[in-house]
Amino acid sequence: MNGNARRARGRVRRKLEAALPGRVRFTTSLADARTVLRAEIARGIDLVILGGGDGTIVMGLTLIAEACRGMGRPEPAIGVLRLGSGNAIADTVGATDDAPEDLAQLGRGRGTWRKIQMLDVLGVRAPFVGMGVDAQLLEDNDAIGRVVDLVPGARRFVGGATRYALSVALRSLPRFATGTRPNVVVTNLGSPAVEMARGGATGTTIPAGQVLWSGACTLVAGSTIPFFGFGLKMFAFAEQQSGMFHLRCGDAGLFEMMRSAPAAFRGEYFSEHVTDFLCDRVAIELDQETAIEAGGELLGRRRKLELGMAAPVTLVSLADIPI
Repeated sequence: MNGNARRARGRVRRKLEAALPGRVRFTTSLADARTVLRAEIARGIDLVILGGGDGTIVMGLTLIAEACRGMGRPEPAIGVLRLGSGNAIADTVGATDDAPEDLAQLGRGRGTWRKIQMLDVLGVRAPFVGMGVDAQLLEDNDAIGRVVDLVPGARRFVGGATRYALSVALRSLPRFATGTRPNVVVTNLGSPAVEMARGGATGTTIPAGQVLWSGACTLVAGSTIPFFGFGLKMFAFAEQQSGMFHLRCGDAGLFEMMRSAPAAFRGEYFSEHVTDFLCDRVAIELDQETAIEAGGELLGRRRKLELGMAAPVTLVSLADIPI
């Protein structure tokens, strides 16, 4: 469990500990999590339950893969508890707002184990990766969080939702309204990419070595799951074809993004300013350094990167538990 998660404190923390007595570990740093996970992997367990937001889950997957490679062990299945601000992975597996009850269910062996495809970017494995407005929001939220941490006692009153609201109002909106958008060139490096539209495949395919999309952008993002955090269902084609991910390239303006938010939550956001593809590997090149996020975890700023399919992860889906 991410011991820094606001939703994993006080009464909830006590309930989590009671759900699996003696088996719950709270960590407060990457080094702490690495130590705990290495010890558990060494025991030969077949299920690890991670509690936190998308960033916590992604870094947990990275540490688990690292430990398994080092010990020559197979990767365990992963259960997910909804304890963060961004919970796209939790949405995918049907995790509820009652994390202690979900933990109890997982501890009893409930749920369905299923393979979920992953993306690889800069050595990190994640279900979704973004460059553009989504990464800027995370970057701005991180900056506001550092300011809040400087004020004694402020963290008790300024939760995750409040920090995001402050970051959007004070940093993201002004930066988006007055800043310049980077220009991007996305090139197909893998199997023929398939252009998609609201009704499905358009019939257009783009071979390796050809440019998929170029121009000023507000978002270039790929995903193997439908969700994109905060309940946004941004990737309608993510699970349509095995071995391929949904890539969205767009230059929508601020007004369109705000107006289209309800459709994005329903998985129905399509626009003449957004182009969709199914791909398995692409190169992304920008004319200025831009923030990158993988599964809600900031990976710094880059001008070039490759995005491709990675080894899948076995996630335990609580959505299949009969009522």
